[in-house]
Amino acid sequence: MSKKSVCDFLRRCIEYADASMKRKEERGDDSNIIDEWKAYRNYTQYALEEIEKGDLDHWFERKFSTAEMEVEMDELDHITRAKWLTATASPRPLAMVSTRNQERENIAPMTSISVVSNTPPLIVMSLSQNREGRQRDTYLNLIETKECELQFLAPTKKAAEEVDLASKPVEGSEWELLESDGPIHPLAVVVMKCRLVEDNPLPEGAVARLITLRVESMIVPSYLPPEEGLSLLCQHGMDMLTPSPIDWSHTATHHRS
Repeated sequence: MSKKSVCDFLRRCIEYADASMKRKEERGDDSNIIDEWKAYRNYTQYALEEIEKGDLDHWFERKFSTAEMEVEMDELDHITRAKWLTATASPRPLAMVSTRNQERENIAPMTSISVVSNTPPLIVMSLSQNREGRQRDTYLNLIETKECELQFLAPTKKAAEEVDLASKPVEGSEWELLESDGPIHPLAVVVMKCRLVEDNPLPEGAVARLITLRVESMIVPSYLPPEEGLSLLCQHGMDMLTPSPIDWSHTATHHRS
């Protein structure tokens, strides 16, 4: 369980204790019972403050392995290679990429995404083919219209289920599976409106295309960005959808320009 989840749980415990004490006082319940609730509430408040200050960050450090064995990537089969790469470069930001053509709106989850420049604001995204060798609708729509939205969703079970649904092969629009018209997903926390800048092949025979996007505007929850980042739905490993982890933390002070 993440540090954020523990803090959220303790806050709810405090709210529940406050409401419970108020009810008991209004009913005229025994003062000893109310005092027990007060002690529980104060202890929980103290525990929350200890965690928020970072005094207990070491509780959230996980056991880890160290690099010991070297494997040749060309000797691995595709699945094993993919599992090692995704397990290592992980968690990965997950964006629901919405595109369109003259007939319909489409949306598809993508994790091969990275911010590569802040000024100008550029993002690269790798778009592969399906098993039949056909370019995906996301790529075909981008080439046609030169526009898309990268939608980063709230870290909820509902959002994860929507991502899973949108991954299903479908003849029409994925929005029909989600029972929504689009183009903005109702669980989007941040939406990047992007324009296609470049479309390049990847080297060494890779079938994916490397797309460069310029972020033209963003739909955000507030004007000022949060210093601690946003809690968003991510992909960890091959198939696990999870909230972005917020456990122990260390603020970096040495930035290379």
